[in-house]
Amino acid sequence: MKSTLMVVVFLLCSSVCAQTSRAQRTMAVTIDDLPYITIDAPYLPNAQRATKEILRVLAKHKAPVVGFVNESQLEPAAERDARIALLKQWVGLGAVLGNHTYSHRDLNQLTVEQFEEEITKGDVVTRELMKARGPYQLYFRHPMTHTGDTPEKKAAIEQFLAARGYKVTPHTIENSDFIFNVPYAQARHQNDLALAKRLRDAYLDFSMAATQFAENISPQMFGREIPQILLIHANDLNAEALDELLTRCEARGYRFVSLDQAMADPAYQTRDTWVGKMGPTWFMRWSASKNLNLSFRADPDPPTWVMDLYNQR
Repeated sequence: MKSTLMVVVFLLCSSVCAQTSRAQRTMAVTIDDLPYITIDAPYLPNAQRATKEILRVLAKHKAPVVGFVNESQLEPAAERDARIALLKQWVGLGAVLGNHTYSHRDLNQLTVEQFEEEITKGDVVTRELMKARGPYQLYFRHPMTHTGDTPEKKAAIEQFLAARGYKVTPHTIENSDFIFNVPYAQARHQNDLALAKRLRDAYLDFSMAATQFAENISPQMFGREIPQILLIHANDLNAEALDELLTRCEARGYRFVSLDQAMADPAYQTRDTWVGKMGPTWFMRWSASKNLNLSFRADPDPPTWVMDLYNQR
């Protein structure tokens, strides 16, 4: 009888702890490649449609956001004012505009000097648009999250960014939306609504699998779940699926917080010493930095059929 009672108490405590953990979950939303990434479609009308819908959804879910801009997208003279107007909509929502370099060039393929030029050219318009917001934290995200393929290059760029007041922006959840988006957008343009729905559903399921992996690996690294930072892109897929994506996150116990709030967690003071040609999540980087022997084999990959469609682009 006593042993049975102990088992019941243990199960009740486990359930309460799990519910408490879920209730305390927080997530910061970050969106790359502003104003918009087009796939085989006229830029401006689709950018206007996607921007309107993404901002509507963020407001609906009360999700603060940092949007990372590639200012080269603003260059076509005939559309420059209209494209800058898209960024003004983000600022009007309360978003912080971050620097994603001028033209999204890969640090692996550039010299330090070339990449520094990408950084300085990448915040001319955004800093002007953000002036009225007063002092705010400047955020930078490397294209493809490639932060340096040599220790010297990584250190030089980090020092350059710090001198300009930037914080490098981590991510803990990356759902490969850019891979799903290519065949999704193509299917929509070809009016293949069945394939578009299949890709949308697969994307949402994959996003939750990636989120669950982040939830599971976090306690192994820090003894608790930390605030998650989601990385997605301003594209057609998220214009369609972001509402459901955020709803599913809320069902897992998440509330949405600013990037400032998320990065105030002590976990984000962990040094990123990762050097390589790839751009993994910060969990993998921290695992290497802390010399932890953790398995990432459960970190999911997009379904093979989606990869096949993406590679046929």
